Amino acid sequence: MKALILAAGYATRLYPLTKDRPKPLLSIAGKPILEYIMERLKRVEEIDTVYLITNGKFIPDFQNWLANFKIKKRVKALNDGSTCDDDKLGAIGDIGFVLEKERIDD
Repeated sequence: MKALILAAGYATRLYPLTKDRPKPLLSIAGKPILEYIMERLKRVEEIDTVYLITNGKFIPDFQNWLANFKIKKRVKALNDGSTCDDDKLGAIGDIGFVLEKERIDD
């Protein structure tokens, strides 16, 4: 089973907090929001791969975070190619993007 985390938005309504940091990496009680999600996904044995779909602006932030986050599951950060709020793919577009790019059919 695959898990998709859609994190390709620009969180403009949370500026200035999210001007240079993606919303899933904002800290709550000392750790990024994304860690709470990943901790839940760790418990689902059937999930073998987690795809984190983001954008061109924030892909380096997620890659840096992933380099330091320990999980036994395979986690792959994908850049959907958007660079601003005006050219983002949206949730359905990002799902289609990862399904096609990774040839997921299960």
